[in-house]
Amino acid sequence: MSVAEIAVPNTQYFPVDATLPTVLIVEDERKLRWSLIEQFRELQIAPFTASSGYEALRIAAESRPDLILLDGLLPEMHGFEIARFIRHIDADYHPHIAIMTAIYKHTRYQNEAKLQYGIDDYLIKPLAPHAVAGLVRRAQAASK
Repeated sequence: MSVAEIAVPNTQYFPVDATLPTVLIVEDERKLRWSLIEQFRELQIAPFTASSGYEALRIAAESRPDLILLDGLLPEMHGFEIARFIRHIDADYHPHIAIMTAIYKHTRYQNEAKLQYGIDDYLIKPLAPHAVAGLVRRAQAASK
């Protein structure tokens, strides 16, 4: 957690360019979160970040990112539950939601994630170098 997060919990990490697509990265591991931030910036996607479930829900409701990348296991709330809550924020808000996990690898979990929680994409950790670019391509294709 950064000093900015502690001192001003509602502050976003980065100013967001309104012309760029946006992503909410929800990851409690600081190193992975920063790596993902850099990858999305290289793809010209403005990142928001959260390290816990309630923070993710607040940012999703306020900022309405185009893509949401959730860690499966987070403090306060499971990533699947966060996805379910996000799907019920507003009937007109339909972000592309992806889960990344190192634990729930079996196809059964992937199917359950899509059917019960509204997950659009499923990534297995550790993320391959091309995983983020592939996720962005799939999210863009789905939004057309």
